[in-house]
Amino acid sequence: MTETDERTAKTGRDEAVAKVIRLPFVEAEPEPEVSDTTTAPEPAAPAARVDMTKPAAAPVEGRVIPAREWELGEDAEGDAPWIHPTLRTPEGRTARRAYVQRQARRRVRRWASRQWTPRGIVPTTVRGGVRVHRWVRGVEGQNADAAKQRAEMLALEAARAARRAQFALLSRDAKKKAADVAQQESSMALVQATAAVSTARSKFFQRAAAAYLPMAGIDVAGFVFMDGLMGFGAGVLVNLAVLTRVGRRPDMTPEELEELERAEAGLPDRFEMGMTPRAFEAMLHEALTKEIGVAVHSLQIRPRNWGFEIVVVLKNQTPEKLSANLDLLEACLPGVRTNSALLQQSAQARNECVLRIPGDDPWKAVPELPYRAPKSVTTHELHKAQFGADMSGRPLALPGKRTSAAYIGKSRSGKSTMLRARLDALTATSDRIIVGIDLGSYGSGFGPYRKCMSAVARTPKEARVVLEWALAVGMGRPKLFDRLGMGLNWESSPERPGITVVIDEFPALVMAAKSETFPEPEEGEEKPLRLDELVKQINLTSLKSDVGVEIASQGVTRDRVGANMWLAELPVQVMCACDKDDIVQIAGGGAMAQGWRPDRLLPAMGDAVNDASVAYVMAGGDYCEPIPYRACITSDDEADRRATERAEAGMCELDAASKAFAPGVVLPNPGGGDPWDGDEDEDQEEKLPVLLQVIRSIYRSLGDPSGLTEDELFDALHGVQPETWDLEKFATGDGPAMTKGAVLALVLDKVLAPRGQKWAKESYRPKGAKSTVKGYRLRDLKGLVGEADGS
Repeated sequence: MTETDERTAKTGRDEAVAKVIRLPFVEAEPEPEVSDTTTAPEPAAPAARVDMTKPAAAPVEGRVIPAREWELGEDAEGDAPWIHPTLRTPEGRTARRAYVQRQARRRVRRWASRQWTPRGIVPTTVRGGVRVHRWVRGVEGQNADAAKQRAEMLALEAARAARRAQFALLSRDAKKKAADVAQQESSMALVQATAAVSTARSKFFQRAAAAYLPMAGIDVAGFVFMDGLMGFGAGVLVNLAVLTRVGRRPDMTPEELEELERAEAGLPDRFEMGMTPRAFEAMLHEALTKEIGVAVHSLQIRPRNWGFEIVVVLKNQTPEKLSANLDLLEACLPGVRTNSALLQQSAQARNECVLRIPGDDPWKAVPELPYRAPKSVTTHELHKAQFGADMSGRPLALPGKRTSAAYIGKSRSGKSTMLRARLDALTATSDRIIVGIDLGSYGSGFGPYRKCMSAVARTPKEARVVLEWALAVGMGRPKLFDRLGMGLNWESSPERPGITVVIDEFPALVMAAKSETFPEPEEGEEKPLRLDELVKQINLTSLKSDVGVEIASQGVTRDRVGANMWLAELPVQVMCACDKDDIVQIAGGGAMAQGWRPDRLLPAMGDAVNDASVAYVMAGGDYCEPIPYRACITSDDEADRRATERAEAGMCELDAASKAFAPGVVLPNPGGGDPWDGDEDEDQEEKLPVLLQVIRSIYRSLGDPSGLTEDELFDALHGVQPETWDLEKFATGDGPAMTKGAVLALVLDKVLAPRGQKWAKESYRPKGAKSTVKGYRLRDLKGLVGEADGS
């Protein structure tokens, strides 16, 4: 063979040839032997064209692998059958055997439960036999039955028509004619019925032979060829199997068939804690897609001790629609407690959310309130002091260093329980002074922890003392920053403690502030701040001095807290069961769509705890997800023991440098005071102005008339105290002299205005008079001095 052109695969004579490729591992064939005889040389072929532009091929280097080395040898380990790694150990084989047995038992239970449905063996066999018999009868049998029934009916009608014609008195000929027609129709129907029965009988025998003879043949063959009754029984079983096959499809509507398939698949009808994740997933997927109508991309079921946690990924949707239909979702999952389904917007993706379906006891992971020894916690460690937990046991601990907090919730929502759990951590600190204000429940909202509080204000007067003291310290401490080397903020320590003002029933303090009245300030003096304004100033100006507030309120709307809407702006918000308006005010309009739904929490009702002391917490990055927490609780006896122990260990004292900003202030009721203190009634009697006491004695000496005119009352006062009520003392220089009524009104206003009272002239009827006059009534006077009006 001549050389070939690598590009054209043609010989030098332009003749196509086969291109031969020599494999490197093929052993070289021996060269042919050269003959001794001389033969004529063949004519030489013309030389092949050589492409001079193509570089010469590089020589191939390496070892030549012969074919025998490519053959696979025996491999004892590789040729062995593959065994699953879990079955290589005795434990794995035991677990696999238990799994197979469990699946077998489950199949047996399903098969047994299926026997009571239309797909059981007996109903299926009966249904198959009915269908075979219906086929044997066919349409001809049905037509024959119909023709037979028609013939019987017409025969009965003909007999009745003949009887009517026989005994007719009127229209006898017409009735005889009608009887003849009925007789003819009856005869025709009888002929048709006879023909139909004959046709149906022949068809019936043909189909019966095709349907029943094979069955009978199987029974006879089994009896003859398989040892008598045993073979006959085997043949019967074969026939039953055939009938079962024929009747496998039940005669049901699509809705009934779907319900049957759900029951056979083991899909539960109610939510239960013991159900499998797969069954719950099927139940939830149907509720989301069919009933609520959200496009679900994927579901990830995570069983928990308290219930199920589901990661829901929606398709081109946000969880807003799902959040708005949580009530419908609970209705589609029978067995789920009302208002217990929780939704949380995922921070990973906008179309992803976490759905929580708790069981009967979702808070089993919440521990008891941890024990803390007296002065075992510092301000820097308050963010680690647990006083609550979520359903998974994740602890709830809020910061207290230069931070204010709000606890919002309806009545009976458990906000005071949450506040007492927080007080358990605050009163165990070694570098904080804890003072409390409770005007709504006279200090009982703090429970036994008031024993270890430095002050407990139960009246507006005591609240003013506490708030003015805290504000004075908070606004004065920045003067000490440079002197004490504290930088820009107050650093609390046992020697220089911080202050926390805990306020329960904040709306009661707002109402007390509205009823406050102050005398007109002198020139150059500032008007005193009201109670709620003092609280606001403490929050605005004193946090850098580590003087903060923690407030519990029934809401943050204007009808609850008046103008104190700033309560919703505090950095820490603990939302117990509250209204939607409170959620919008605190977290914004779109918060509910993201899962902030404290409005779905149920307050306590009677002896039912429901969702009391359960709250959603917003506090910086650690608590930015809508996860509900529940307060840790302990028994009343244990709480009282802890409070007594901390009171005996001593409470923090204000440092001398800070005392200088509020000199001479004595905080009210340290250690809670006596809850049955009766001194307030005596103080109230002592605080009764002398003027009112004198006026009351005047009315009493006159026999308690229904009222006195301004001149009569002024003259009576002048008679008792002539020097005090001399008109010349009330002269205004060159101006006109004041009348008795003007002087009396001026003095009464000066005396009663600081008390928030007013005594205006009203119409009354003097005894024996026919007309009314204006003056100062006895009825109003009794109200001012605190007497019961017996009239």
